[in-house]
Amino acid sequence: MTLPTFDKELYTTSNSFGLLRKELIEHLGYDHAKTFLLRYGWNLGVAHAKEVDRMQLGLREKLDSASSYHLNTGQITDLVTERVLHLDDHDNIKEIYAKGVWINSYESSEHLQHFGVSEQVACHTLAGYASGFTSYLTKKEIYIIEVTCRARGDAECAFEMKALEDWDKETQSYVIKMNHSRMIDELNTTYEQLYQEKRLTELVSIFHNNLTKGLTQGMKLEQLLETIYETLDTPVVLQDLNLKPYLTAGITLEDLDGLYEDFAKQVGQTRSGKLLLKPIEPEHPLQIDGQKHTRLVCPITVHHQVIGYISFIYPTQTKQLEFERDFIQRAATVCSLHYLNEKSSLEAIENMKAYFFEQLLQKQYTSKSSMNYRSYLMEIDLSQEFFIGNVKILKNNMQIKEQQILSKVIQTFTIYLEMHKIPIFITSFQDEIIFLMQKQPNTMEIAESIIKHLQRSFKIYDFRIGISRTIQDIEDIPEAHQQSIIALNIDKKQSIVLFENTSIISSIINSHNKASIVQLAKHELKAILELKEAKKVEFLKTLYIFLKNNGNLQQTMFDLSLSMSGLVYRIQKLEDLLNKNLRNSKDSFELMFCIEALEILGEVEIE
Repeated sequence: MTLPTFDKELYTTSNSFGLLRKELIEHLGYDHAKTFLLRYGWNLGVAHAKEVDRMQLGLREKLDSASSYHLNTGQITDLVTERVLHLDDHDNIKEIYAKGVWINSYESSEHLQHFGVSEQVACHTLAGYASGFTSYLTKKEIYIIEVTCRARGDAECAFEMKALEDWDKETQSYVIKMNHSRMIDELNTTYEQLYQEKRLTELVSIFHNNLTKGLTQGMKLEQLLETIYETLDTPVVLQDLNLKPYLTAGITLEDLDGLYEDFAKQVGQTRSGKLLLKPIEPEHPLQIDGQKHTRLVCPITVHHQVIGYISFIYPTQTKQLEFERDFIQRAATVCSLHYLNEKSSLEAIENMKAYFFEQLLQKQYTSKSSMNYRSYLMEIDLSQEFFIGNVKILKNNMQIKEQQILSKVIQTFTIYLEMHKIPIFITSFQDEIIFLMQKQPNTMEIAESIIKHLQRSFKIYDFRIGISRTIQDIEDIPEAHQQSIIALNIDKKQSIVLFENTSIISSIINSHNKASIVQLAKHELKAILELKEAKKVEFLKTLYIFLKNNGNLQQTMFDLSLSMSGLVYRIQKLEDLLNKNLRNSKDSFELMFCIEALEILGEVEIE
C-alpha cells in the first residue's frame, strides 16, 4: 500500500510542542487546554483524512494509513491495535470497534517532564487526531478514548474506539460537549500567547537548522557564534574555565569588560580576584541576574569534561528565560561537537607534531633551518623565544608513568590549549609529558589555568609543571628539557616551578657536566650511600638538615625530633664516615653541593 503524503506540513520537535502544551495548561487551565488539544487533534485528523480520501483506496486501507502519520512524525514509536470493522457492499460502516496501545507516546512523556504524574490521562492530541480522522472517512461520529496513560502512572497508554452510540451515557455526554465547545473562547483568551508560541516554534526550527547547517559545513567557532547572534539577536560569549572571555558575537570585549564587576558581584571572587562559579549541569543552565545585565551560562563539555562556558547576555530588565535555556543548551552542544570534530582532525596533526618534537629533543636532524621551517608550518616559530615544560603526574606522592594515563592527560592538555588558540608541541618522552610553547606575556597564568583544568579533569591525581628558561635556538632544547626536570626536583612543594627561580646549584648543572657532577657527588658521599637503605636515608637526611641549619644543633635536633645525645652521636658518626669536619665551611659547602646536586638530578630523595 502506498502511504499518503501531506503538503504544507510544519514539523516541529516534541520538546517544542511540549513547551506549547505546557503554556496552554498553565494559562488556560487543564480542562480548557484538554478541550483545545482534543479539538486541535480532531481538526488535524480531519485535514489529513481529506488528503487520504482523494486516494483511490478502499475505506479499510484509508483507515489503516492513520498509523503512518503518528509513526513518521515521531508521536509514537509503535502502535499495537486490534480492530473489528464490518462494511456493507457499498463500503459503509456496519460495525467498528478497536482497542490498542500507543507505544512511547510523546504527549505522555512531555506531560511527565513538565508536570510530573497526572491525575488524568494526557494523550489528548493523539485521541483527537484518531477520532477526527476516523469520523471524516467513515461519515460517522467515531470517538477514541484513552483509558490508561503513562502520564497517570499506568503501565501503558491504551485506548478504545467506538461509534458515539456505542459509548455509555457519561462518555456520550462528554464527547458531545467537547465537540460543540467553542474553541474560539480559549483562543481569544490566549491569542497573543499562542502567537508568541508560534513565533518561538518557528525560531526554534530556524535556530536548530542554522546551527546544524553551520556545523556540517565546517564553520569556524567565530562563524557559529555569529550565526547564534544573528538568529536570536542575543549577544553570545565563549569563556574559558576561569570565565575569561575569548570569543564574542553581538558584544565587544570592551562592553563586556564594563559588565565584569556586575557579573563578579553575583558569582563571587577569590582573594586573588578569580571568579567563583558553582558547578553547572548542562541540562540546567544557570541564570545570573545582575544590576546592569542578566546572563545565562551553560558549560561546554567534551567527553563529560567541562572545557569552558557559553553565555547569553540580556538587558537589565528582569526576564524569564525558560525558552532561552533550550537555545543555550543547543548552542553548547554544537560547540561541543565542533571541538570533537576539531579533535578528530587534529589527532593526526598532533601525532605528527609529537614525532617532530621528539626529533628536536633527541637532536635527530641535520638542518636547523629545515626544522625551523617545518615548525613554522605547524604554527610555532622557533626563531622566537620559547620554553620547554615538564608535566609530572602524582598520586599519593608517587609519580604516575602509565602510558594510558599519559595519553589521556596529553589529549586533555592539547584540547584545552587549542580552545585558547595557543599552539604547542607535546609528547610522552621517557615516561614523562614534555611540551614546547612559545613565550607568552602571561606564562604563569596559562600554566595555572592548565593545572586547574587538569585537576578538574583528573580528580584523583595531582599535577606539577617545571618550566625551563626561555631559549631561541633548537639546539638548546635538550638543555631546556633538563632544566624543566631540575626545576621540579629542586622545589617539590610548588605546583608550578620556573627554572630561573631555582638555586645557583641548579643553574650550574647542565647536560654537559651532569654525568661528572653525579660521579663526583657519589664519590664524596660514598660512605653513606653504601650503607643499608634505612641507615643511608637516616644519615643522609641528618647530614642535609645539619648543613642546612649551618651546624645549629638545637634547630637540627628540633627538625629531626632527636635528643641532643642522639644527634651528637650521628654527627660524630658522619664525620668518621666521611672523614670531614662538618663545622669546616669548605667541607660543609662541598657536601651540601653534592647532596643538592644528587637531589636535583633525581638520584636521591631527602624530604
